[in-house]
Amino acid sequence: MPSISSTITRQIVTPVTIVLFVVSTVTGIMLLLHWNGNLVRFSHEWLSVGFSAIGLWHLARNWAAFLQYFKRNVALSAFVVSVAGSLVFTAMTGTPASTGGPGAMMRAVANAPLATVAPVFGLDPDKAIQALKAANIEAQPGESLSAIGSRAGMNAVGVANILTAAKQPKPASNGPAS
Repeated sequence: MPSISSTITRQIVTPVTIVLFVVSTVTGIMLLLHWNGNLVRFSHEWLSVGFSAIGLWHLARNWAAFLQYFKRNVALSAFVVSVAGSLVFTAMTGTPASTGGPGAMMRAVANAPLATVAPVFGLDPDKAIQALKAANIEAQPGESLSAIGSRAGMNAVGVANILTAAKQPKPASNGPAS
């Protein structure tokens, strides 16, 4: 009599794996061909996560059998070559994300004129210039945080930190400490 675990694997997990494999393959090809990519991107990403989870579960459940593959030179070589090939292909074809997200916002702030971004830090342009001058950094309203920072030997984030600190209220003095 088959165990409950074996029955679940054959009757539930295997069909789900097949469906997720087919969906992941079809939507992946659609994305590759740029055909209705926006229609399938979300489902491709999340159903592929499900497919990967089932794959990892399968790997864990059959770990002893998988270890036997690595005792064979051909299988071990195929594993090493496929991992190396995947890494090389990814390195050659991958591009860093340059749109969206917090990085895009920081790039926009870093490359905009100080007069434009000063209000982001709760300062008017004159107060921003005064704050930078107090930190021994010369700045003009039309310069970007990147240009100001570059001249001062720091990056735009360093300049932003100075501007952020300038807006912070100074702690009130309540007289001498007891």
